[in-house]
Amino acid sequence: MLSFIISAYTLWSLYEDGKLSKIAILFLLLFLSLEFLKTEYLKSIYHTAAAVFAELIIIFFAIFLCGWEFSFLIPTAVCTFLHHRNKLSIYSIASILFISLFLIPSKMVREYVFVCVFVFSLKLVTQMLKTTKHEYLEKIDHLRLLNLQLSKLKTQLLESQQTIERLAAQNKQMKIATSLHDTVGHNLAALNIQLNAIKSLLEKKGVLEDAQISQIISSCLQQTQTSYESLRKFVYSMKNSFETKEKYLSQLIENFNFCNITLNRSGDIENIPSHVFENLMAILKEALLNVAKHSNATQVAVSLESKPAYVRLAVHDNGKKKGEIKEGVGLMSIKLRAKSMGATVNIDNHAGFSIVVFVPLKSRREDYFEKT
Repeated sequence: MLSFIISAYTLWSLYEDGKLSKIAILFLLLFLSLEFLKTEYLKSIYHTAAAVFAELIIIFFAIFLCGWEFSFLIPTAVCTFLHHRNKLSIYSIASILFISLFLIPSKMVREYVFVCVFVFSLKLVTQMLKTTKHEYLEKIDHLRLLNLQLSKLKTQLLESQQTIERLAAQNKQMKIATSLHDTVGHNLAALNIQLNAIKSLLEKKGVLEDAQISQIISSCLQQTQTSYESLRKFVYSMKNSFETKEKYLSQLIENFNFCNITLNRSGDIENIPSHVFENLMAILKEALLNVAKHSNATQVAVSLESKPAYVRLAVHDNGKKKGEIKEGVGLMSIKLRAKSMGATVNIDNHAGFSIVVFVPLKSRREDYFEKT
């Protein structure tokens, strides 16, 4: 832009002095071509110096053939070196301008000095604007980097919060399981021992010869033993559930022997709320049971997708049996469990049989920010 302004001023000066000619226009075009090449394509200081030297030769011939008005282009040519910021360039520029000042006619000195001041002032202002813009962009990039780091720290904080919540819930469940085992379990075991002692005493006294009394005692012993075993299995399953939901899911899949089954997992399964996971596993068991009972499938695909906003369970088999879907106890159980979670169930039998359960979740991040 600076080159065009000074070239236009030179052209106007030539026209005003009656020296405008085709060869003068040709020199101006050659000069502008070199300026364009120098600013857009030449990055090396040595190539730029060569281009400036060529410009000065063009200016010299233009002055010789057309007039001293072309001396106005000298500041434009040499000011290119200002942004290199080395003393040699500054001294070279000062020398060229100083020598030129003594060579040009005295009537043009004033205009020449004015052009020099204008060119270098505009060049310095442009350079300052570029520097300011560069610093501004660097600060913007720095702020973006800080924002990214803050986002990562926030994510890590939320993940830590989720881990703490999960561990707290597991610790609470462990305490409940231990309390059940230490109180109810021990009481059932003691009751079973006492019933066995009563049975032995009654046998010695011949009371158990009465069939009704014997049946009642045996029934009480069986119920206490069954209750104790059920409680023990429940506590054991709760303790195992603390290990990993992933392990429970894998074992459930491995225990299905009807046909080949593939499992596709997505997201962090351990973050699925416990009540949702338990219901989904019950639905999965029921779906696999339906495959074994009512399908001639050779392949079953199970997909479990866990996201902060939802959980999606899909079970699809390649069975060929078709017809209307009859809602039995199994499908009714699946729908009731889904309803208890606020989930939706889609059942389709057009290309095999498929069940898709979609459970919307309230984001734990939202809960965290609501609390804070």
